[in-house]
Amino acid sequence: MKEMGSALKHNNEEEHQQPLTDSQPVYRVNGQDPAAQLIGVLQEKNAVLKSFMERTPNMAWVVDENISLQYASRKFYEIFGLEESDAVNKSIPELMPADLSETLFEKHQHVLATGEQHELLQDIKWADGSTAVYHINIFPINDCRGKKLLGGHAVNLTEKNKAEAELRKMNERLLMLSRATSDAIWEWDMQTGQIFRNEALMEMTGFFPQASRGLSWWLRRIHPEDRTRVGETVRKSTEAGLFSWQEEYRFKCADGTYKPMRDKGFIVYENGLPVKMIGSIQDNSDIKEMESRLIQERLQRQKELTDTIIQAQERERTRIGMELHDNVNQILSSAKLFLEMLQPAGKEQTAVRQKGLDYISLAVEEIRKLSRELVTPVLRENNLVSCIRQLLEDVRVTTRIETDFRFDNCAELLSGDKKITLFRIIQEQLKNIIKHSGASRVELALHCTLTDVVLEIRDNGNGFDPNQTFRGIGLSSIYERTRYYEGNAEILSAPGNGCILRVSLPL
Repeated sequence: MKEMGSALKHNNEEEHQQPLTDSQPVYRVNGQDPAAQLIGVLQEKNAVLKSFMERTPNMAWVVDENISLQYASRKFYEIFGLEESDAVNKSIPELMPADLSETLFEKHQHVLATGEQHELLQDIKWADGSTAVYHINIFPINDCRGKKLLGGHAVNLTEKNKAEAELRKMNERLLMLSRATSDAIWEWDMQTGQIFRNEALMEMTGFFPQASRGLSWWLRRIHPEDRTRVGETVRKSTEAGLFSWQEEYRFKCADGTYKPMRDKGFIVYENGLPVKMIGSIQDNSDIKEMESRLIQERLQRQKELTDTIIQAQERERTRIGMELHDNVNQILSSAKLFLEMLQPAGKEQTAVRQKGLDYISLAVEEIRKLSRELVTPVLRENNLVSCIRQLLEDVRVTTRIETDFRFDNCAELLSGDKKITLFRIIQEQLKNIIKHSGASRVELALHCTLTDVVLEIRDNGNGFDPNQTFRGIGLSSIYERTRYYEGNAEILSAPGNGCILRVSLPL
């Protein structure tokens, strides 16, 4: 384009100096004079060149082999305060500040000598004291006459360099800050996808910095049960325009173990759009371990308290049972003896005495039964089954309820306290069946698995809805005793379908 401009100027001069004569032959192409056709093309190219020089936002120029200005962009004239009419055909040293013109003159000479383009970054200091940084490119141009021309192009990089310098400073500050703190810090550029993680964070996870990748790499190492929840929290936070979010999750470290972490991110917005997140991660291993230890200690204290209560209950029941058996029953027996010594005067008095004796005998029998329930049975080795059999026999005799008992002897491997617990649970459930179920048959099974002893009590009574039935003292006692030994108790029942109580205790 620049060559065409030079050629146009040269040809215009030749047209004035050597006008065509009638003796000179004229060749036409498609009925058009070739010279006129070439002039049109050159004029068109020259117009394009002038348009470029007027509209480019950067400095551009063309000099000849004497480093004299031939063409320049409007920006070139504005920056150096020149008029086009005064600047054309003047050398570069005459048009530019001394420190800049010396450098450019030397570079122009170098390009003329080597025929190779040259690039440089040049600081230009203006009269007002300000400094600008330009990227300058100087390159050779050959016009159609073989005359050497040089083209130049300069782009102002001042603002770009300032932004890059500020970015470098910010990165350096962030790096220094991340090294100075023991906290695990990360930064996510949401526009480029780049993520920065400091050394503390990489040490926490056991990875080398070069092993750290993008967001998807981090998300894939979050525990599958936590991954979706964390992703949804971040997404909802950005969609709602929130400035921070916080989550706890398990992260798979380099050694393959999952580490509990608390992650908190702060969101940076530009024009209402999220562009960056900066956050910190805390290793929650010590906190989780402390929480687990506190829970265990609390459970242990609760277990000790429950054990104390159960033992106190057993002692109190035994004391009351013994008192009823040894004291109250003796008193009633003495009263019965005195009544038998009386000599009634007539039939009515005889009937009254007999009625009193009957009531006393009934009271003695009821107290004897109650005492037997209250007193803790002596559950020594191989004695649990015999105690259960005696309990079922008492039920069969006193209530006419049919009973069936199936068992494994492995239940005798249980500790004495667990045997007492099972006996009390059976005792309590049989009492409930007698009082409320209207059952005619009770089946009891006691067997063992690899880890548990399982008790099942089944009746054919009226049944009930467990979800709508109030859990009284008896059922609450069953659940509490089972939970104390980290066992499980469940009731399966429905109106009209009887009831099943299933209890399992660890061996």
